[in-house]
This record gives sequence, C-alpha cells and structure tokens, in this order.
Amino acid sequence: MSALDWLIPGRGRRTTLAREIRAVTASAIKQSESSRLTQRESVLWELFCSGAGKVVHQLLVKSRDRRLDWGVRSRWRNIDGPRVLTIYWWMLLYHLVLYRNRGVDGHDPQEDLPVFREAAQAFLQRELDPLPLEHSPSPWAEKWDEQFVLESAMEIYDNVYGLLGRHVDLTTRINRVSLFTTATEQGFNKAIREL
Repeated sequence: MSALDWLIPGRGRRTTLAREIRAVTASAIKQSESSRLTQRESVLWELFCSGAGKVVHQLLVKSRDRRLDWGVRSRWRNIDGPRVLTIYWWMLLYHLVLYRNRGVDGHDPQEDLPVFREAAQAFLQRELDPLPLEHSPSPWAEKWDEQFVLESAMEIYDNVYGLLGRHVDLTTRINRVSLFTTATEQGFNKAIREL
C-alpha cells in the first residue's frame, strides 16, 4: 500500500477494484479456449469481454465518460469480489444484447448467440466454483437475451442498485440509463469498426 492510499480515503480500495476488474476480464477472455470458440468467434468474444471490463471500470472505479456514471462509485465499501463478478457478468451479457440488436457485418447473431451464452455461463461457473456463495447470480431478467438495449440497461441499473443496497430514484434512473445506452452503443460501434 502506498502513502497515497493512506492519505486519500478509498484510493486503495479503488486500486484493488481496478485490479479485480482486470483479472475478471482476463479470465473471461481466456474462456474462449475452454469453450473452443472458433477464431472468428474468439475475436468477437474478446470484444465483448473487453467492452464489459471497460464499462464496469467506468461505473465502479473512474469514469472518463460522464455518460457512464450511475452514481455508485461512492459505494466502494459495498463492492467486494462477488459483486464485481456479478456486475461484470451482467455487462458481458449486456454486450451480447448489444450484439444481437446492433449486429456485426459478416456475422449472424442468431447463429452465434447460443455459443456466446454458453461461454458466458461457463465463465461465471468457473469463477464461482472457488467462492463460498450460497446462490449463483442470475441474469437481470429471465428473457434477457430477447430484450432491447435500453430495456436491458434499465433492468441492469435497478439490479446494480439492489446489489449495492441503494434506493433507485426513477427520475435520475431515466437520465442515467439513457446516457449509458447511448455511450455503450457508440462504444460498441467503435469497437466493431476497429476489428
């Protein structure tokens, strides 16, 4: 722990959170090997995993884009490893929703999604195995993979707030989720163009 960690409240915990997010992102990317994804699928999988990690980092640690601020960074004391994993997994699934709704030239989301859903579930299970948890996290909705992007973001927002023990202000939620959806769709499109 550095001297700054002692002087700036929460700095050490934010550094730890950033490290946890990087580790869970790297673990998710490695799932492509275990799930035996094709080269084409692996490229997309890495895009989804990296995108999820960037979004979680901005939500929980430090936001470079004010549109990715849900007002939860002040709750860093409530964010432990299992919560980071849960939020990351939701954002990974959210990227699958983005893929289904936005598409990628030369790829068929309807054909690919079952493979990616299975990889996401296998990743979560592999991460949960060593943890002493009573209940495995669930997706934010039963039919999450049939939702529109805004609908998914709205429900994830509610679930993140519930996970962190915060009250959802409906007016603030509408604005934050709208900005979040625009930012993540633009980020997804940019990442696709850079493939």
